[in-house]
Amino acid sequence: MAALLLSLPGCALDARGTRQPERAEPRPEQPVEEPAGDIGEAPAEAPVDAPAEDPVDVPAEEPAGEPVEEPAEEPAALCDAADPSLIACFAFEGDPGDGSQHRFKPEQAENLSYEPGKGGQALRVTRRSSLRFHHDAAWAAPAMTIDVWINPDSLPKSGRYAVIDSGGKPSIFLMASGEIRCTMGVERNVPYAVVPGEWTHIACLSDGQTQSLYVNGVEVDRSPSGAVLASGEQPIFIGSEEPSGKDEFDGLLDSLRVFGRTLAPEEICAAAGGNAC
Repeated sequence: MAALLLSLPGCALDARGTRQPERAEPRPEQPVEEPAGDIGEAPAEAPVDAPAEDPVDVPAEEPAGEPVEEPAEEPAALCDAADPSLIACFAFEGDPGDGSQHRFKPEQAENLSYEPGKGGQALRVTRRSSLRFHHDAAWAAPAMTIDVWINPDSLPKSGRYAVIDSGGKPSIFLMASGEIRCTMGVERNVPYAVVPGEWTHIACLSDGQTQSLYVNGVEVDRSPSGAVLASGEQPIFIGSEEPSGKDEFDGLLDSLRVFGRTLAPEEICAAAGGNAC
């Protein structure tokens, strides 16, 4: 009998006799791990729905029309007060004042008026007009250029119309039949068909050896010259003759400049608008 008990499965024998084996406590279930991917590869994340984007407004195309023009480049200022070679500069923008570093003020300015000119406004000169500036040593220079726009209402039948004049200093006159008188180191009458009612650019210059006359940016006369005239202490007249105040210009004057040097041909061409030079 004892042998039978020892052979029975499921029984254990100890000093106290037979006992039932202890039942093992159930083990908690372990989470099942997903099989790992390649080493170093991050586990794939569940896709996250991206927030909906606001719709983008696409501007409607404008109907084709006239091409838009680029704004024109601003022209350079006529009077550069920082230019030490600029003796005097008269833009005639509603007043007869000088825009150079010297700021010359007229000692007489009578019966002057202003009208639309070549650039901005221009000075209207009539038989009763007078514009005069006192003598100053700055008006004298060994080389000089005078450039100006003129628009005469008529041509002198005899005599002359003064553009700028001063005894012993450079001057410009419009003579009968359209001749232009340029006086720097020599007095020269140069035939040119100035047309009343039209703008004409004139530049008279001399370096003390050669005197030149440019019309509308093109050289029309060149001649040997003595030293630039700069004697005397007479005042400077614009639009009439010194010293009488007669020979008044009949028409418009604009952008009158006096330099203590000879302008280069390209500078004269630019001042004349650069159309024909």
